[in-house]
Amino acid sequence: MAEHNESISVSVVAFGPLKDEIPSTQIVVLEKNSTIKQLIKVLNIEKWLDKGLTVALNDNLCDFTSTLEDQDSLVLLPPVSGG
Repeated sequence: MAEHNESISVSVVAFGPLKDEIPSTQIVVLEKNSTIKQLIKVLNIEKWLDKGLTVALNDNLCDFTSTLEDQDSLVLLPPVSGG
């Protein structure tokens, strides 16, 4: 089997207003070597990239170019506002 045909499963948890757009917890299946930015595109929440979205991969803050691996856990953290 060609390696590019393999898939991975990533657990995604969303907080704040993102929960109004996507399920608060879900498993997303992607092609192997997908990045966080590609996952965000699959979820159709790209507009949050310009709004200050922060991501934590396996409990560590990271950037959108990080490559995802099977069984990774990704937390989507929208910007905090209020007073």
